[in-house]
Amino acid sequence: MVKVHSSEKYEKARDFRKRGFTYTEISKIVGVSKGTVSNWFSKESFSKKVRKDNEVRARRENVKRIALVNKARDKERAKHYQEAKRVAVTEYKHFKSSPLFLFGLGLYVAVGDLSHPSQIRLPSQRVTVHKRFGRFLIEFLGADKHRIYTKNGVTIINDALSKKKLLVWIDRFG
Repeated sequence: MVKVHSSEKYEKARDFRKRGFTYTEISKIVGVSKGTVSNWFSKESFSKKVRKDNEVRARRENVKRIALVNKARDKERAKHYQEAKRVAVTEYKHFKSSPLFLFGLGLYVAVGDLSHPSQIRLPSQRVTVHKRFGRFLIEFLGADKHRIYTKNGVTIINDALSKKKLLVWIDRFG
């Protein structure tokens, strides 16, 4: 039997716990510490069932919340991709007479990794190729040179919008 200083508070807390309230919620309502509520009910079978039910409900709510967040992010991403595509079409018209632009596009079409959705990846053992491709990324895609990774025969930059632009340019180039 649990030692209780106030049977009124205990009964009130017990009622709230049976209705599915958490220890934290009960402690605020009844005016006792969370530890006290835990001592009262941690060994009670009905309280263990409430805890499990609350965990199941919390998981379901988290799944719903994450789905809503992802839906909002997907809408935002789609909007950004559409804008990147629109800008890429306009930029292509201006850039298509530049030798560096044509070099960068041709090189990426020939040996670039087109499979990754957000990574621009160019493998080559020639250092000069990486230097020129780096210039292409900076001048035409607006890449920050500190975000361009070049090592062991590969140049990589992670930027989904830049990749989208590059793919639009490649479609127009081909």
